[in-house]
Amino acid sequence: MKKWCRSFFKLKFSKHLLFLTIVTYFVGIPLLSLRYRYTALDPLWHKGKSQAQTFMRSVNDHRISEALAFLTKYNHVMSESSNQTQTDVGITIITVSRNRHKLDQYEPKYLTQVVGKSLELLLKAKDKKLSYRLFICNVDDEPSSYAELTPLTKIVQTFHRFHNSSSRPVFQRTVSQTLEKEKEDYIFCGEEAFKHNISNLLLMEDDALPNDDMITVIDYFLNTLGLDGRHPPKHNITFIKLYHPDRLLGFISLEKERLPELFCLGLIMTTCFVKAYLIFHPVEGRHRKIVWLGFFVYSCLFVLAVGRQNFTSIRRISKYLYQLTPAPSCCTPAIVYTKAGFHTISSHLKTVSCKNGFGKDTAIDKLRTLNPGLRALLIQPNLFTHIGMYSSLRDQVLDPFIV
Repeated sequence: MKKWCRSFFKLKFSKHLLFLTIVTYFVGIPLLSLRYRYTALDPLWHKGKSQAQTFMRSVNDHRISEALAFLTKYNHVMSESSNQTQTDVGITIITVSRNRHKLDQYEPKYLTQVVGKSLELLLKAKDKKLSYRLFICNVDDEPSSYAELTPLTKIVQTFHRFHNSSSRPVFQRTVSQTLEKEKEDYIFCGEEAFKHNISNLLLMEDDALPNDDMITVIDYFLNTLGLDGRHPPKHNITFIKLYHPDRLLGFISLEKERLPELFCLGLIMTTCFVKAYLIFHPVEGRHRKIVWLGFFVYSCLFVLAVGRQNFTSIRRISKYLYQLTPAPSCCTPAIVYTKAGFHTISSHLKTVSCKNGFGKDTAIDKLRTLNPGLRALLIQPNLFTHIGMYSSLRDQVLDPFIV
């Protein structure tokens, strides 16, 4: 090892690599961080909490204006006759009012954004092979005061769990009571959607905003996996997650695909760097291993600094590049269920009680642990963005650094 170190520092390569490292970490990474999150210098972290909230609110305002502009032009009303038609995918948005002016006077209008974006994507997806229908599932227990929902029900078929505003207790619900209601809401919405002749269910929360390629990628994977509803499925799949928190998608993880990805990217970059370097700075054969090792360490550290989330986003170039991996635990903002898969999940959820520290996602993960045969997958990169800074679970504004 000492011999290698002496050889390394004697080579001009050591100075070149030092210069490249300084330029990378004092110029390159900071410039990347101006545009991309989840780098080693995540730009959001440089803002204070209040600044970050203000920034995210301004972005939210822009999305609201875009959604309202689209919905103003959209005049399609879903007819009841479409209930008789078999639909491959029923997209169901679970919604509840947020921030009833308890926290501030801001109206986040997440449902408006999600409905507008979903309808827009369904209209744009001209080459889709499967059929889709959009539903809203209102689980607010004060439905008469949910003003944001009213105009949307004229556009999208809506299920209501509560038809009167008499079920909300006078006192504030505990977290455990809210988690139990959230589980019951989830079951209700899924079961109601399957009453409308759908083969698969995309169950999404009203603060999960679809990305531009959502329909295209779902359409491709459901066809590839034989989940079109017209033929027996090729694979025994319980559900496919379409979102996992970005902060949990980095290289440092217990998920088995992460570290191999890091080293593969490092090897690819190393090969390119070594080839280019040897063209301009030929090195004796006995020193080439040192050059290769130096670039490999540099490349792996560079990949870590840029962040897996940013490298993975390159896959958005084409639906064929998206990655299908085993689903990690946690979180249910957007999941596609097969009919049999949802029946299995809902049957289990009915047998358990959710409480603080044991939400519906934990209950689902526990079922998967007890039944390894339940196959759950995750599509990466994410097909949704979580925009819910106003939490319906705890009636508070979330820390912007974990949204």
